[in-house]
Amino acid sequence: MTLDAATVASCVDGKPFDEVTLRERIELLAASELGGRAPGSSGDLTARTLIAEQFRCLGLTPAGDGDGFDQAFDTARERTANVVGYIAGTDSTDVILIGAHHDHLGAHHPGANDNASGIVALLAIAQAIRQQPKAPPRTIAFVAFGAEEQGMVGSKFFAAHAPAALPTDHIVYDINLDMVGSYASRGAVYVMGTFPKLAARKLLDGIAKAHRRLDMGLGGRGERSDHEPFCALGIPYVFFWTPDDRCYHAPCDTAANVDVRHLAEIAKIATELVSGLANSDVDLAAARSSLGCSGVVARRGATAGTPRD
Repeated sequence: MTLDAATVASCVDGKPFDEVTLRERIELLAASELGGRAPGSSGDLTARTLIAEQFRCLGLTPAGDGDGFDQAFDTARERTANVVGYIAGTDSTDVILIGAHHDHLGAHHPGANDNASGIVALLAIAQAIRQQPKAPPRTIAFVAFGAEEQGMVGSKFFAAHAPAALPTDHIVYDINLDMVGSYASRGAVYVMGTFPKLAARKLLDGIAKAHRRLDMGLGGRGERSDHEPFCALGIPYVFFWTPDDRCYHAPCDTAANVDVRHLAEIAKIATELVSGLANSDVDLAAARSSLGCSGVVARRGATAGTPRD
């Protein structure tokens, strides 16, 4: 399976938040031919190839092994990879990392919401940023993580073996997109890690006013997703997640059941946040050092950035 000419064209000059395009991309990743995208499977390889083709089409700089986008690693049983690309900043060594996991459970589990929805939102953000008149001051990295369902294996590997172009010491924010296509389940999107003193919270308070029709639950600590290895390093995060009361880890997690209308708006909000962080005058590196991922000032004698929420 590969991208057809129309899909490739849409990644260059199409509308990033077009609902038809978003659904088509989810259908590609959740197609029966991919067999649920279990790590190490042929569907896993196909999904990674599709993502890398989109990264290449968007002109992202590869940051995987060699001159490619794949950052390979081994799980307990299989070999898979993260898919890594970035847009270089113009005058800062800071990095804003956008992540979403590309894997799922395998046979009979399409994984449309979990987490094809996060991948297509990540691609929409990359497309929208690339269509801006100029590159932002800070580097923006886009990472499709592998083997999240096996215990965040891919994000842990990245955090321990970050590419030379994207060292963890320079990552000042992590934006995690996991299951962002089931807003209709509870009529809410939870935006976690957004503690009051952190830069993202201040931006999101303003962004929320322009998206009043969307119920955004700000604050709270997110768990069991790919932001955790970064939080452990003291990197602040924003975790976008919509609960799925009906089809979580179930065969009914299909493209037809994804709430694409609200997914598009969540992707817009995330794009506004990413753009705001990438262009912010706030010293995000200093904020990371003093506040970590919890927004709590490090106590004397404590390791700067250690989360205590």
